[in-house]
Amino acid sequence: MRTSQRAVIAIVLALGALVVASVASASPPSPAPVAASEPPSAPAQKPDGGGGMAGGTCAIGVPDCNDASIGDPGGGPGGDPGTGKPQIVEPTPGMDNVRPTAFDTATIGDDDTTLTILFWSGVEPCYVLDHVAVTYGADAVTVTLFQGSDPNAGDVACIDIALQKQVTVTLDEPLAGRAIVDGAA
Repeated sequence: MRTSQRAVIAIVLALGALVVASVASASPPSPAPVAASEPPSAPAQKPDGGGGMAGGTCAIGVPDCNDASIGDPGGGPGGDPGTGKPQIVEPTPGMDNVRPTAFDTATIGDDDTTLTILFWSGVEPCYVLDHVAVTYGADAVTVTLFQGSDPNAGDVACIDIALQKQVTVTLDEPLAGRAIVDGAA
């Protein structure tokens, strides 16, 4: 077995142990039985992200669950651990396996040319913003984010978590009321 395979196996086993330990220490007490005619009540929102554990222990379908910090070891939603702010990134051309990446929001600034884009991505060096393509049309401006992996990183394994990232793009011409279209959607 190659050294890199052993390293990947060791990382996977270590992450598995952390998940098991987190689940064991964060298991809430069983709720009191609820009559079949009554819908179960959702747990109260907790300032730590829900479930009594920093980073949150949310469940799908629980409306008051604050899952904004899931995937962020610092407890804040998004990319910069502990601050609750997205990780600011700039394009780094020359990545391998470049592919389009969808974004969540694009907000135009007061100057009508500065575009702030929020998107979810993985950790570097496996997920690096390579470039942003902008196409101007009569009714819309199409923006496409492209990301890939850093070819200089060597044989690495990246933890599989989502980070919110932000990139700012200066348009070559004012948006002038046109729609912003995600080219990767």
